Amino acid sequence: ALSHPIGAIYHTHHGTTNAVCMPAVLKFNRDAIAGRFARAAAYLGIDGGFEGFCQYVDELNASLGIPGTLAELGVIDPDLDRLVAAALADPSTGGNPVGMTPENTRKLIEACL
Repeated sequence: ALSHPIGAIYHTHHGTTNAVCMPAVLKFNRDAIAGRFARAAAYLGIDGGFEGFCQYVDELNASLGIPGTLAELGVIDPDLDRLVAAALADPSTGGNPVGMTPENTRKLIEACL
């Protein structure tokens, strides 16, 4: 839901934008996904449950040279109102494990910056 409008407005690569946003999205959805991701981590041989999975994502991003923030990807001084509205209008938003509101979507985007 975030990568579509960010890419459309700021011309960022979709996959890279997903990777940049993933750490913040994992934390945002923690309460709804921690158990499932802890099981996935165990299946993949990643120690530490949900936190271990998050650490693995951070380390993988770093090893691949993925920027740590949207600002590093070139999203400078974004129009947050426009991004929030576009993210909430995106069809994939309905599939997020935590309900998306204008307030929490803005905070999530800010966490990615």
